[in-house]
Amino acid sequence: MASVRMTNELRHEIRNAAERAYRLANPEPKPNNAFIADVRNAVINSPEQKYLRDVKQLGNERAINGSDRAGPNILPITPKDAITGIDLRIKIPPKHPVSRGDYQNTTVKFDTPIAEYLIVSHEHHRWGDPTVWINDLRTEDKTQVFEHFQAYQTAEEEYTTARRNYDNSICDLVNNVTTLKQLLEIWPAAESLIPNDKIQKMHVKVTRAQRAAEIKEEVCFDPTIANQTVLTAKMLGG
Repeated sequence: MASVRMTNELRHEIRNAAERAYRLANPEPKPNNAFIADVRNAVINSPEQKYLRDVKQLGNERAINGSDRAGPNILPITPKDAITGIDLRIKIPPKHPVSRGDYQNTTVKFDTPIAEYLIVSHEHHRWGDPTVWINDLRTEDKTQVFEHFQAYQTAEEEYTTARRNYDNSICDLVNNVTTLKQLLEIWPAAESLIPNDKIQKMHVKVTRAQRAAEIKEEVCFDPTIANQTVLTAKMLGG
């Protein structure tokens, strides 16, 4: 069996393959259907959306709309791009009296767009999903959405920690072995992560003569120069 050295390139390939295997076997958590449904309902019925609908209705009743005005539209509008997700946030109370505090957030994607979602006209050119604060939802929606949010945040943090520990363990292992044989003796299942050409090379039977030739090539050994040096040294009494 040939000895296949663990080069930095090979270590990198094995680490990447191990990370891909982990993601396939352990999908990253996503908001469940109940979370998505409750967020959708809370957004549609939020005080902000109800206010914007009332303003639009009042403006239409008074004929204040974009098509009839010489000036810019001042009524809420439906975004050009359909709303297929929400950047859901919750404000964290500041630790210091003069601090503005911080927030946690997660993205919630919907199976179908929210057709009735309204924005103020100056937000028309904003990029990405609109931001919705749990703090600003109706009282009857806050508790349920917050419970979903907390459960999802916990699951995501646990996933991130587990994946980081896994990645670190793989990195430590491949960095501390010098050959593929050593790696497979410690972790036989790693064979599925190793490039096929390396596995084939490892299973090739190598004679002493072949190994000597490999060493000669690996170290760039030139016998001509070495022989001449030794011969000259002997002639000089060395």
